[in-house]
Amino acid sequence: MNTTFRIDYVEAALLQLLNANLAAAYGAPVDIDSLGDNDFDENGRLALRPPSIRVRFGVADYDPLHDSRRLTYQANPQFEVLCFESSLRSKADERRQTLILVGVVQDQLSGARLNLADGSKSMPLTLGRVALVETEEGPVDQLFSIGVTVEGIAQFSGVNAQLP
Repeated sequence: MNTTFRIDYVEAALLQLLNANLAAAYGAPVDIDSLGDNDFDENGRLALRPPSIRVRFGVADYDPLHDSRRLTYQANPQFEVLCFESSLRSKADERRQTLILVGVVQDQLSGARLNLADGSKSMPLTLGRVALVETEEGPVDQLFSIGVTVEGIAQFSGVNAQLP
């Protein structure tokens, strides 16, 4: 079975996993989607309604496997999972609440395997770093990013590959 381990399939499966399980694990509904135009205000600043999770594709590395035609690769797309929560008590409590959400998301993603639309599966997810999100105005104390690598085998058809 050829699978190109398409990035759009990986993102959709990541969103499906979070939407299916996160609310129960967190104990409250969470707005989960890919990062889009509606997430920014008229000044281009991020404007999320908490609690929110946004998924953003970053980069994909491809390592060729032992295939002389270069049609089979170990794919390593990387995503950011942005976590945002709020609190009316204080900014410090808001950071604490956001870090609680981060912990629940990490637990849901760690080692999970994604079921892609073409019937293939990813390898277990690998968590990367958690970081405070920086913007032009400086750090956003209530917005943290979890790095996630989704590994899998990408096999391409070679539609334009020339045999020697």
